Amino acid sequence: MRMGTAHVAALALTLTIVAGQAGAAAAVPAKSEDGKPYLGGPWVVEKAQSEAKTVAGKVPPLKPEAAALYAKRKQSKTGGKIADDPVEQCLPHGVPRILSANQPIMILQKPKQITVLYQANHQSRQFYIGDAVPKAEEAPDITYNGTSYARWSGNTLVVDTISLNDLTWLDDFGMPHSTALRTVERYDLVDPTHLKVTVTITDPDTFTAPWDMQVVFKRQAGLRLQENACAEKLWHPPPSGSG
Repeated sequence: MRMGTAHVAALALTLTIVAGQAGAAAAVPAKSEDGKPYLGGPWVVEKAQSEAKTVAGKVPPLKPEAAALYAKRKQSKTGGKIADDPVEQCLPHGVPRILSANQPIMILQKPKQITVLYQANHQSRQFYIGDAVPKAEEAPDITYNGTSYARWSGNTLVVDTISLNDLTWLDDFGMPHSTALRTVERYDLVDPTHLKVTVTITDPDTFTAPWDMQVVFKRQAGLRLQENACAEKLWHPPPSGSG
């Protein structure tokens, strides 16, 4: 059976699209150089969690004092008062809030270290593979994003983060936490374009029990991180002609 010129052109276009899609998929390796799932490349959170919820969609089990503080901050933020938000002062987001920042991230993967670059305020985190979590008396200095220790459990990257200060919020509305906070992130590659991160949050000074939240990222092939000079909004230039 002979095909007309239009049919041939349509078939050629279809084959080109299919080949292009196959090429794009092939451009992302299924495995890293050490045989682990390849998490590298640019990602964007599919649905930013401005208000922290459990995987079941419920409010985390806050203790009464923490719940009262959260309600106060939430009312203030809802009313348009943002000055108390550490992120509005260009301070680091902290963990797990950084996972829900509505800006892209870039994962750089090597066998012994995974580095995550966040466009939001040019932050970064380093996950050193195989380093044991230290005892309490040997814990590193307390910082905004803490110190992370990573390991592979089958095809899941498990990241244990400790030594977090209590100056950050857990979500955009001011959910509090203490320096007893400890997070365990589990990174699972659902398919070549989706990365699921389940976070277990433990803080006996703030919550009555550990709880889980979940964030899903979508791979964005070809995306590049842009400049995000957060401090610019705090900068007050000198009056014109003062120099």
